[in-house]
Amino acid sequence: MNKEKIYSDKFKNLVLYILSKDSYRDDGIKKLNKILYFIDFYYYREHKKFISDVKYAKAGRGPIIDNYREIFGQMVKDGFLKRNENYGQINHEARAVVDISDFTPEEIDHINNVLEKYGKLSSIELESISHEQQPWVLTEKSGEIIDPDLALLIDDGLANTTEIVSEDLKDEVIELVNRL
Repeated sequence: MNKEKIYSDKFKNLVLYILSKDSYRDDGIKKLNKILYFIDFYYYREHKKFISDVKYAKAGRGPIIDNYREIFGQMVKDGFLKRNENYGQINHEARAVVDISDFTPEEIDHINNVLEKYGKLSSIELESISHEQQPWVLTEKSGEIIDPDLALLIDDGLANTTEIVSEDLKDEVIELVNRL
């Protein structure tokens, strides 16, 4: 019986890449969830797709990967990560070499920009930032999957412009706001 993979090679390499960067100061699984969220949602805002292929859910402490415990647990079992727990805080350590061929140069630049902006912040600071953003605010219930289109409402200073120039995009944002 062939068990379906619960994470893609691209997601695995994204996690390994983040953990290998000097611009990322590990502060536990909560922080890793937030960094992945910021990478994906900011990228989605510009390109209408995530870099990874995971879904994010609303949680009390901010957005999280929907089934992160299962995914990271499987990555540990598969030998790509080592799980460390110290005083209740769970950290992960890369146990494999990153394959960056999964990423475009634009994706690598984007990941590096997010890590440069947020990588040294604490998980508490990132939680606070995520709680001010529309994707988390407008998702009603804890555990509910966050609509990726809500990324269009984020203004974080990482976008090329804060003005919506495309008429199609402007119409999409208006439609999205009206749905809420």
